[in-house]
Amino acid sequence: MKRMIELKHVGPRGHVQRLLEELIDRLGNKLKHFPDEAVSLHVLFEENGAHKLYRTSLTCHVPGHTVAAHEERREAGSSIREAFAELERQLEKQKAILRHEYRRRHERTRAIMVGACLLLAAPKPGWGEAQPSPVPTPSPQAAEAVTLLESEDPYERQMGFLRLEALREVSTVETIQKYVTDRDPDMRAYSLRALAAIEGPAAVPLLLQALKKDRQPRVRWAAILGLEAFQQADPQILPAFIKALRDASTEVRISAIDVVSRIDDPRAREAIRIRDKRERRPDVRRVLALAMKRLGNY
Repeated sequence: MKRMIELKHVGPRGHVQRLLEELIDRLGNKLKHFPDEAVSLHVLFEENGAHKLYRTSLTCHVPGHTVAAHEERREAGSSIREAFAELERQLEKQKAILRHEYRRRHERTRAIMVGACLLLAAPKPGWGEAQPSPVPTPSPQAAEAVTLLESEDPYERQMGFLRLEALREVSTVETIQKYVTDRDPDMRAYSLRALAAIEGPAAVPLLLQALKKDRQPRVRWAAILGLEAFQQADPQILPAFIKALRDASTEVRISAIDVVSRIDDPRAREAIRIRDKRERRPDVRRVLALAMKRLGNY
């Protein structure tokens, strides 16, 4: 894999360079099914000294696709790890789409050839006899991802959830639900994102509960991201988002501002304007400035 690393305005670079190289090597192992010359990764890591923020930008080119991820955090390692996690999440989703299309083409051909024979050979149920619903079983890819959830390596556990989120197999819901109350807030956050992707609107009550009651900002942040796609499906979501604009965590407030400012609703626009008058944190105000610019279109 071709790689290009840019470090801007960074003080001691040794530990940053080592972490980047380690994560790039891991990413390269996951993309080894592509020819080395067909894959490239551009990494830009920069430090904003004025606001003590670290920004990581990744752009990955694979045959037929370009995937990008951007993360900004107050801790350098978190910024880098989150950016790579998001990049791998997008790559996993793309792989899942390609696998689905491949299976669909081949299954369609097979179904045409043997479908009639299967119908003739199937036993006929008696009149009025109820047939048990088949119990779904995880695919080999999902089963492999489930085993990662029990790993001692936090990175592998995270990858397990990201793969399950990309595969979206209903058969894995029961397993993922066990981690919603896990002692580790990262596990709770990953499980909520995965359930939102797999269950859709059915996951809204669980996400709302996490947003309202979980004490860990990372879990509340994950709940906001999970709920964003279902805002129009449940009238309780917008009030919960508006309340999150006053969250004690700056990370949660920033996410809520970004989501609420994109909702075409008078209540959302008024809530953003009120937050703009009251917010004092410089990093949050920077996001608010973009939100207010967005509202200028209404």
